[in-house]
Amino acid sequence: MDTSADPQIVMGTLRPGGPAQQQDLVWAARRDMGAVAAVVLGDRLTSLTPAQTEDGRQYFVLQDNRGESAQIWVDAIPLTTGAIADTATNTASQNYVIRVSDRLPTAMLGRVLAHELGELAAVRERAADGLVPVREDLLREGAELPADRQLSASDRGRIGELNWLAGQSKDTGLSSRQQLEARAQFSALLDPYGIRPTVALSDEAAFRTQEKAARVRYLVSYASLSRDSVSLLEDLAHPMENLSPADATALQASRDAALRAERQVEAFIGRRDVTMPMPGYDQNGLPLPRDELEPAAERWAEYRAQVSERTVRTLEGQLAEGQLPLRKVVIGGGASLTGRDPEALLVDGAGRWHLDPGAGIVQSADQDRDLAQWMGVDPYSAVEDPRHRISIHAVRVWEDQLATQGDVVNGHARLRLGQNGELLAEVRTLGEDGAQSATPLWVACDGTPSIATGLTPELVPGMPRGEFAVESRGEAVRLISDRLRELEGQGFAGAGEMRAWLTRAERSGTDAGTVLGALNSYAELKDALSAGLGAADETRMGNCFTALDSTRKWEAARTAAEGRALLGDEVAESRFDPHAAQEWIVVGSGGTAVANAEIILIQNPDAHVTIIGSRPPPALQHQVQFPAMEAKFGHGEGGEKRLSFVEARVGAIETYQDEKGETRFQVPYVEKGTKEQRVARSDGYVTSLGRTNPLPPALQVLADEVRDRGGEISGDLLFDKDDQYIGYGLTFAVDGREHRVDVDGAASWQLPREIFTPETGIQGQLNGMGVRGLPSETGNAAPGFSPIARQSALRARAVAAAAAGDPEAVRRLSTIPDRWRRPDLGQDQDQDQHTGKETDKGTGTEAKPPAAGTGSATPHQEKAEPAPEREREQEREQDQVPEQEQDQVREPDPEPVPTPESATAPGPSPTTTPSPTPSPTTTTAPSPAPGPASASASASTPTPTPVPAPTTPPAPAPAPSPAPDIPGSHLWQMGVPRGGGNRHPAPVRKPEQQPPGHERPEPGVDMGE
Repeated sequence: MDTSADPQIVMGTLRPGGPAQQQDLVWAARRDMGAVAAVVLGDRLTSLTPAQTEDGRQYFVLQDNRGESAQIWVDAIPLTTGAIADTATNTASQNYVIRVSDRLPTAMLGRVLAHELGELAAVRERAADGLVPVREDLLREGAELPADRQLSASDRGRIGELNWLAGQSKDTGLSSRQQLEARAQFSALLDPYGIRPTVALSDEAAFRTQEKAARVRYLVSYASLSRDSVSLLEDLAHPMENLSPADATALQASRDAALRAERQVEAFIGRRDVTMPMPGYDQNGLPLPRDELEPAAERWAEYRAQVSERTVRTLEGQLAEGQLPLRKVVIGGGASLTGRDPEALLVDGAGRWHLDPGAGIVQSADQDRDLAQWMGVDPYSAVEDPRHRISIHAVRVWEDQLATQGDVVNGHARLRLGQNGELLAEVRTLGEDGAQSATPLWVACDGTPSIATGLTPELVPGMPRGEFAVESRGEAVRLISDRLRELEGQGFAGAGEMRAWLTRAERSGTDAGTVLGALNSYAELKDALSAGLGAADETRMGNCFTALDSTRKWEAARTAAEGRALLGDEVAESRFDPHAAQEWIVVGSGGTAVANAEIILIQNPDAHVTIIGSRPPPALQHQVQFPAMEAKFGHGEGGEKRLSFVEARVGAIETYQDEKGETRFQVPYVEKGTKEQRVARSDGYVTSLGRTNPLPPALQVLADEVRDRGGEISGDLLFDKDDQYIGYGLTFAVDGREHRVDVDGAASWQLPREIFTPETGIQGQLNGMGVRGLPSETGNAAPGFSPIARQSALRARAVAAAAAGDPEAVRRLSTIPDRWRRPDLGQDQDQDQHTGKETDKGTGTEAKPPAAGTGSATPHQEKAEPAPEREREQEREQDQVPEQEQDQVREPDPEPVPTPESATAPGPSPTTTPSPTPSPTTTTAPSPAPGPASASASASTPTPTPVPAPTTPPAPAPAPSPAPDIPGSHLWQMGVPRGGGNRHPAPVRKPEQQPPGHERPEPGVDMGE
């Protein structure tokens, strides 16, 4: 829900948000939700029971007249400017999260809740019948009507608002002033909802056309309107000239306020014209049919390869002429392509979703419906049922179409320092076999590069966790090297030499066994590493050696059982043979682990998979993938009994030799109930225990070069002016210069521990913010596909505003804003008195009408049927007319979820005895990024000498938008989110850009030109 249709909600009048206002709004929602639901849902509502979790989260249990239930969660959080509420709809587990802007005046809450309840009711009803939502809104200003004369979900929300305001205008429990205000607000909404002609009576032809359209809208809406709304419409759905003097005066004031509000919105945000079709649509602006998605994905992949080849030839030509190309640089793609700058050089290996062998992302179209707003795609066009997972082919089409809006190289890149301290991108293309080119391309970075290389590396089994965790061999070597530097300063013999050797070993990829052996061989130096340290530092130093030993065992197992000891990402990207083993162990129980198990079970019909770890997190029950996978492959009725679960603590990987001399794997554990010692054995092993927090691979060599030159690296969290998280920023200070790099996408939710140290607690704060914005009940998480699409679109808008001169557009902070810190709601007895009785935490009582506040309950009313002469007007004229694909962060969700726990049905297999024993998450080492320390020293790939200034002209700036305050906004297709999750209506004909063919594009010519 946004403010575009409401002259009463002017952005400048919204109060500052914060915990105090959030608390007021949440408790007001608790008090008033029963009254709102009674008005909006009418006889469809059986009961609405308020409840509260132990940590104060508010929710309501709704029972409807179909005998079905749903849980509705309410929170007040920071939202983008112009948005006052939105609802995450999860029709998979019947959880709906209403997020209200914490800048909303409490007095307006009832109306806002009415809109959101009306909208989510529409989503529930259509999903229950397996119907996709109505794509185009009927209730909109003007004479044009969509071909499908039905109410969209947003239309149902608008009617919910009208019904609420109508009830308020007739509520004798309110003051006369409040009743008149509600009447005026009701009247004002008839203009943008198209239920009243807005042209002058003197323009007879235009008036009659609008009047006819308004009549159609009224008749289609009639069944959803309350009796009070029908009564008010009889008074107010007329031209201003035919209203009473009081109503006409109120309407004129509302129209004047609407004009001022619209001007304020345009001045703040700005707009730009977009002529290209949206991703996933054909040249006529229509969504691609589902049966055409797979061949369309193949065609777009071919076209992307052509654009990549063209881009490479252009760069090679410039370098051959002695020119160093100067370009904006973006490394990485995925969902972050929503913020893709068409003027930037995109370097992306087309990984993750282009490689994933699964059926699709793990959310349904309903769960990812906001993709329409942020990515400009229609997720419902990619599914048969709105509760189904979004097709992987659709995702590939969307990403490739966004990627090819500008120059792209299918490859990998890393940032480097040039001879004179310039910031360079070393680009290596990928061959058909996935191998990187031997000779790199070099590009000088113009401005601030952006990194969005996706999820960070996975943890190796056996990594020390807890308060003094060490996540990887890279972190262990770094901490040991820091301690050796201290000992070197104290004059300890051999410390400097050992530190230098460790640095070379880590950068060259020396195996962990050799590293550990070198440290253990110098007993005196090893003892000195822990001598004189405090208890915490001594524990952490010991954990460094544990991490190295766990890595040694992992590397040895991979060598001894090649192709059968795998990282989860190797499975997710189809870089493995599912038939290499028949019995597989997957350690870890998060989203990535279960996705990997599903891939193995589907691709190898003879395989059995045992998932070993803690109990699957509650978030999985709110997704589409996990419950379906458990039912199909588990040990329940009708299941294939090829999937088992073991709750156990997982240590370092263990191997043994079977009677044939083959290397196999084993995981000892203690059965939870009997405490009996058991062992799970397999011939395949996949680790999916969570993610490490290193620097992205594209930045690791740059960090080494900066530190080798005595430079420093610092970091900040990045927020826009609405306190929306848009990634983190790094500053590389060296030789009197500073280079900034921004990290976006899923990688931005895993802060590098060497920059954002664990002692600050900043990672935990970020995790908490992500969970609050997207609770597990949504079936989504902050690093998920749709949330990253939103984040990257917001980042693009903020960066464009900053480039236009707004100093507050991108804010660099050392911690999360106070508005994201959850207020202590506790148990407010005073507020509970409004419901008529106290409420037990987690259970709740029947909702009662409020004694005061945003309004009182209005009973469901019968209304007369339309007059006969109106009925036939409903014969309509034929006018033209959306990992987790990713895991949650490793810190557990602190918020209990009031839904049944995962019903695991483990069953015995020939080599496994399942049991329920809690298991912690453990940690992995990223592969070192070998390479020269500077761009001028490379034995195999000579570096071109950077020129002082590029001889090729920089890319032209984006064309300015009609609102000159913020030119070149790259918020994909939208410029500004308006109308909640609805996309703009698709045009009847949009021939500007044809689908890609197989022809080779000419250099400098965009597709279709």
